[in-house]
Amino acid sequence: MAKVFEDFLTATLTRALEAHGGLCRAQDPHDLDGAGRVGMNPDLVWYRAGRPAAVIDAKYKAEKPAGFPNADVYQLLAYCTALGLTEGHLVYAKGNEPTVTHHIRNAGITIHAHALDLAAAPDALLAQVDDLADRLTVSSVSPAPLATVAAG
Repeated sequence: MAKVFEDFLTATLTRALEAHGGLCRAQDPHDLDGAGRVGMNPDLVWYRAGRPAAVIDAKYKAEKPAGFPNADVYQLLAYCTALGLTEGHLVYAKGNEPTVTHHIRNAGITIHAHALDLAAAPDALLAQVDDLADRLTVSSVSPAPLATVAAG
């Protein structure tokens, strides 16, 4: 189910974000370190004007594992740091994580955890994704990111 949720979110959020301009890249390869030894692939990166504007990671978990949500927040913190973003977005299936905001101390980075209600009717679920895209476009700011991509 985790892969199905990730694929659904990637496809629907890509459609919704690209309607606002820019382009999305799924499993977009980046390096955390300057030497290129610590690779990472965020589930979705939305680019505007060739620069990362938002990073999103899908999380479908049947139960809360030990340390939840710490590892998820650490992962998004790494993505934001490498991409030069001040905000990152975790998207959970409802029931696994409430909508919450984590302000990371001494980093100037905020991680938003969103929840989609997968029990909703198809039109209502797609409306939730559209609403999420709207929120991402309003809050996305990319101050001098390190990574760029050519518009395609």
